[in-house]
Amino acid sequence: MGPVRVAGTLTLLIVGSLIVPNAAEAGGGLGGGQSPVEQALEQEGLADRPAPGQWSVTLGLGIASESRYQGANTSRIKVVPLALARYDDLFLGPFGLGWSAINLKGFHAGPIVGYEGGRSRTDSPNLSGLGDIPSAVTAGLFATYRLSRFEILATARQAITHSSDGLSALLKLDYRVPLIRRQLDFTAGPHLEFSNSEYDQTFFGVTPMQSMQSGLPVFAPRGGLMAVGLHGTLTWFSTENLALRAFADVKRFQGDVADSPIVSNRTQHLIGVGIAYHFRGSKR
Repeated sequence: MGPVRVAGTLTLLIVGSLIVPNAAEAGGGLGGGQSPVEQALEQEGLADRPAPGQWSVTLGLGIASESRYQGANTSRIKVVPLALARYDDLFLGPFGLGWSAINLKGFHAGPIVGYEGGRSRTDSPNLSGLGDIPSAVTAGLFATYRLSRFEILATARQAITHSSDGLSALLKLDYRVPLIRRQLDFTAGPHLEFSNSEYDQTFFGVTPMQSMQSGLPVFAPRGGLMAVGLHGTLTWFSTENLALRAFADVKRFQGDVADSPIVSNRTQHLIGVGIAYHFRGSKR
């Protein structure tokens, strides 16, 4: 491994050490407990893929209004990170630290390691008696395919610490419209979120013990299609290095999750704005 590649890899790890611990914090902090689609809205597309041998880093902050927890009928305002780092086939973004091991004419796929945010019982009085859900390190796969202005993304992630956090998956379609060439971009599309029974039981189920402590009925969801949603971003590159972003997402819970006694509102939202600065290293 050459010195340039070592430097690029170290850059990703340093940025990751600043971002990932905040993203993992349950129920608060920078972006804690957000879903992959919410993190993607804030961070994806802030910078193009760099040329071979170059690295690029985009760092910024935003403010967002989101549901207090998955299924809440109340909102909170919080600070969220806008961050993306790339070097050759390595990247650190909304889904974690990944390696694009397969690159074929618009198709990219590979492994990814990230975090699944947890939940604190102090997020809402409605969660009293349900206990805390710890954040978890996750491992999984991703795949993307871009054709003209369309891009489809799929990812699946399994919790490998606190494995009861289960497996979640995302299928997302984006349509990108350059409203002003190299200056103003609009991206929008639908997405589907999936989860297995372990994930649903952890985040939406109620065990007999939790039922006794909370007064909620026992509930055991079975997994499957969790939510259907629409998302959009508007990004203005005011200079070569500075980007302003507005983002929004709305989704509707489906199946067993929609019937959970923890869910007070089947429709969830995210809306926010942010600013980020982009810089890149010179090719050597």
